[in-house]
Amino acid sequence: MLKFIRELFESKPKIKIVHPILGELQLEKGAKGPYWLREAHRDGELTLCVDTIGEAPPSEAQAEFFLWVTDSIDSIYQTVKPDLALRHQSMQRKPINADWQKTFRLASLDVPLEGNKNLPWELTFECLTDNSGNLYTCHFENGSLMHVTVDT
Repeated sequence: MLKFIRELFESKPKIKIVHPILGELQLEKGAKGPYWLREAHRDGELTLCVDTIGEAPPSEAQAEFFLWVTDSIDSIYQTVKPDLALRHQSMQRKPINADWQKTFRLASLDVPLEGNKNLPWELTFECLTDNSGNLYTCHFENGSLMHVTVDT
């Protein structure tokens, strides 16, 4: 019993890796399972969460998924624009700028297991039009946008 209590209070060092494409990642335990996290330390950086099983490092397919999103963010934005525009209009009482990157910036990305677009994944846009800090999260399932939520 004493051993169990001691282990409970002893903190284990976090597992960290450096991925050639995804950067420095730290293993975290989430409610839905473990994931690799790259936190944004400065404004403008992208927070990255990469789903995993156990302590498995990100797969090549997950790195490819990351590159696909970051390389084609303009076209992905076009698929979420109608829902984002409605949410932004109701929150900010103004339309999205024609150059969407004057209204939003990509703030975070969740990469599903094996980079499988049919599994749930998210990307989050930060609102840049004021100092509200609103985050618009686009939730995808089965390869399609399901809904957009706003965190204030």
